[in-house]
Amino acid sequence: MSAKSDYKSNESATLRYRMSSKDEFYGGGIVNGSRAITLMCDVAEKLVNKVFGNNGRCTEVESIRLHSPIHAGDYMEFIARVIDRKDDCIKIGCRSFKIAGIPEEPEFPSSIDVLEEPTISTDMIIVYKSRDD
Repeated sequence: MSAKSDYKSNESATLRYRMSSKDEFYGGGIVNGSRAITLMCDVAEKLVNKVFGNNGRCTEVESIRLHSPIHAGDYMEFIARVIDRKDDCIKIGCRSFKIAGIPEEPEFPSSIDVLEEPTISTDMIIVYKSRDD
């Protein structure tokens, strides 16, 4: 996988989000992978709006890969960038990175450990078409 810094372009959008206990789905505070996918779609739609000036329409999901689990309390960064563009269609690559998490033995309930090197959690490639409204 490319490093996080390699996953940026002029046509990109970013979203940061801290997973909460409301996002928990499984025991041990693990967040369902679909939550990350939903947030990746949100940042992709933000990018589509930036590129086309409208919210577009998702026409294809080429791939989704879950690399590592997300836990309640993790700080996540979602990055979407245009990887291909043809006429009124764009292919968007989205990745989620864990940028901080709860320490094993937190001093305070709000304690976090900022990661020196963010770890990839999920990546997805989707295709959007501009709406002709």
